[in-house]
Amino acid sequence: MSTLQFWLSFNNNAEWFQFPVNPPEIRVESGYNWTNINLTQSGEYTVPSGHPLTKISFSSFFPRDYNSSYCEYDVIPKPTEFTDKISRWKETKRPVRFKVLGFGGRSTGLNYAMCITKFDFWEQAGSPGDIYFTLEMQEYRFITLRPVEAAVSKTTGVKTVIKAASKPIRPNEKEIPTTYTVKSGDTLTKIAQRMRTQGHKDIDAHKLYAANKKVIGKNMNLIKPGQVLTIPK
Repeated sequence: MSTLQFWLSFNNNAEWFQFPVNPPEIRVESGYNWTNINLTQSGEYTVPSGHPLTKISFSSFFPRDYNSSYCEYDVIPKPTEFTDKISRWKETKRPVRFKVLGFGGRSTGLNYAMCITKFDFWEQAGSPGDIYFTLEMQEYRFITLRPVEAAVSKTTGVKTVIKAASKPIRPNEKEIPTTYTVKSGDTLTKIAQRMRTQGHKDIDAHKLYAANKKVIGKNMNLIKPGQVLTIPK
C-alpha cells in the first residue's frame, strides 16, 4: 500500500469510493489565461486574464481479485460496481468530488469539484475479470447570479450606480437522497436520523418501515446489509 489515496465521491459524499489500484501517473493541466493589451504610448503588455479550468486524467484498472502487491485495500467490490457507479454519476451531469491524499507530499493533496468528461473502460487478454479504464475530468466551477441594487444619488435622487451584493452565495452540491443501501450496524432509527440531516425533516423509523415493509419483512428491527430502502417524501 502506498501513501497516496485516490477518492471519488458524489452528491456531497452520499456516495463515495477509494480507487483500489493507484494509477502509475496522473496528469494535471492548469495555468493562467493571458491577454495582450496594447497601450498607445507605453507599448504592449501581457496580463493574466483568469484561471482556466483544471483538467485531470489518469488510467488504472479495477481488479477482480485482491493482490497485496498493488491493491490499496483488501475488501474490493466487483469491478462492474465501480464502472456502473462512475457511468451513472457521469450521466447525471452533476459534479463529483475528486481527492488525492498525499499528492506532492502535501497533507492537503488535491481536492477538486470535477465534471466527468470521458470514461472509457474495457477488458483485455491475460487479465480475465479485471476492468481497465481511462478517466478524464474537468474542473467544475460554481456560478451564482448575485442580486444587485442601485445606488441612489443624494443630489438628484436618481438610481445611477449598480452595485453587486458583497458576498457570493455558494450553491449546495447536495441533492436529497431518494434511496438508501443498508450497511452493517444500521438500524431504521439510525437511518432516519441520517436522512433528517440530508433534507428529510419529517422522517422517522416507523415511516421508513411503512414505506419498505415488503423489503424488510414483518420485523422492522431486522434489516440486512445490502437492502435498498426507499426514502418516502
